[in-house]
Amino acid sequence: MHSPVLVLKDSLKRESGTKVHHANIQASKAIADIIRTTLGPRSMLKMLLDAAGGIVVTNDGNSILGELDIAHPATKA
Repeated sequence: MHSPVLVLKDSLKRESGTKVHHANIQASKAIADIIRTTLGPRSMLKMLLDAAGGIVVTNDGNSILGELDIAHPATKA
């Protein structure tokens, strides 16, 4: 088997260590805080602005994740 070939940007910088772990945890917690209030018997509706400028009102976590523009690599779904 051949090993995969990765094509990366020249400006890409690879980081590791506890600082990156804490950043990943914080990003994941931020997404969890958004979704958490849509769960359970006392769930709340979220009002979102979609890409076309329309308003979406939902308490479905999956549709909320679909509308979010997530840039952090650890929290992309």
